[in-house]
Amino acid sequence: MQDTQLSIWTRTGGEAVKMGTLYVTDVDARFSYTPEYPSYGLPGLSLVYSPELFRDSTIVHHQSGSLHPRFRALIPPADEQNFQRKLMLAFLREKGIEPASPFEADLALLAHTGHGGIGHVDVFADDESAGNWYANTDSGPLVPIGDQFGFSLKDMISWLDADARFILESLGPTPSVGGAIPKLLVAIPEDGWDGRISLPNKVCTRRIDVVLKIERTQAYPGLAALEAMALDLHRDAGFVVPRYWHAEVGGLPALAVERFDRDADCMPLPLESLYSILAAGARDIVRHTDGSLDRIARVIDLAEPQLVSDRKAARVHLFKRVLLALLSGNGDLHLENLSFMGAAGEARFSPVYDPTPMRAYSMHNMLCAVPFGGYGEYDGDEDPLLNACSTFASSLSLTKSDVQDIAGELLAVTRDYPERVAALDSLPGENKARLTEIHRDIQQRLSALV
Repeated sequence: MQDTQLSIWTRTGGEAVKMGTLYVTDVDARFSYTPEYPSYGLPGLSLVYSPELFRDSTIVHHQSGSLHPRFRALIPPADEQNFQRKLMLAFLREKGIEPASPFEADLALLAHTGHGGIGHVDVFADDESAGNWYANTDSGPLVPIGDQFGFSLKDMISWLDADARFILESLGPTPSVGGAIPKLLVAIPEDGWDGRISLPNKVCTRRIDVVLKIERTQAYPGLAALEAMALDLHRDAGFVVPRYWHAEVGGLPALAVERFDRDADCMPLPLESLYSILAAGARDIVRHTDGSLDRIARVIDLAEPQLVSDRKAARVHLFKRVLLALLSGNGDLHLENLSFMGAAGEARFSPVYDPTPMRAYSMHNMLCAVPFGGYGEYDGDEDPLLNACSTFASSLSLTKSDVQDIAGELLAVTRDYPERVAALDSLPGENKARLTEIHRDIQQRLSALV
């Protein structure tokens, strides 16, 4: 393959500025900040790649034929079932771009579609493309999604060339089901969902930026309602949760979830998954299900560079997320479904996203996508789940009293979980029964923690 150079920008400080350059060969990928970027005092490419620390250094990703997860998060994964990737590759073909390999396809997608997504990092083919894209701040009119909406390639993707009327972009990876569920970044009216959408905001307007998730009813019946219920459950448990609106797109159930990666002035906020953070310093973290959740404790406790502002709050948050995932049947709590938001030294866990109880569907019926507390390694007579929870709590420096308080709180919050599940009219009976049985089993076992 030919060497590829890409231009990395951000507008997190209010004005679009060039952050650096990514240079990719068939051997490695190298990123360097521009000489002036460290002086801006803006967040860097990653929490672990501080502009001050890497002012005079090049960040090298040595794995041949791949990109660092920080960049891979901006493009759909190479999955045959990935809706967004298929559309974007068809878009490239219309432009006469025919990548010869999956990795070359990744680079082409990054150059043409790696901007305007979640977080503060934007990737362009060159500086001129960046300037043209940032210059067009018109979000266009709010357009009803009617019969004309059929996942049209032109309407969905051409916004990247700044000439679309509506339907903005296909997101990259959809963590809960490997990118198989269509997700769109759009804006909706300030009063909430009414069937109209527009381009996302580049400057503040009287519109709400959302992630529009469209249910694939044949594969995942009831998924939109299930995620809405899970968001309500997490809010009741004390987590920060984005607003959402029930929607319908082309006759399919959908959920419009308010974005939290923009501030009050509509400027991007740094948002980075724990997968990206852990993979930066560990070669054995190749997939978002690698490693263990215990390793996040080391990130929380880092002294140099310090990433997290309130370490105790972060430890409690993570332990609560894991216990509530167990109790609700969300076996898909992997490293891309946990993110830090904010700059280094001020980072905190982001609001909850993608908490859907995927164990309702037989193909996703696993206890947890990423091991924790050595689960599966314990040979004693005690329940291995209880042992894992205790070991995990120790890795997070939580006391027995902390564990009792957290477990007691979550057992109380989920006391009516079977009723919540039963109230989901769109979820088939067999899925309800599976989820309820899972919950009751975990509920009984975790009661021993109180």
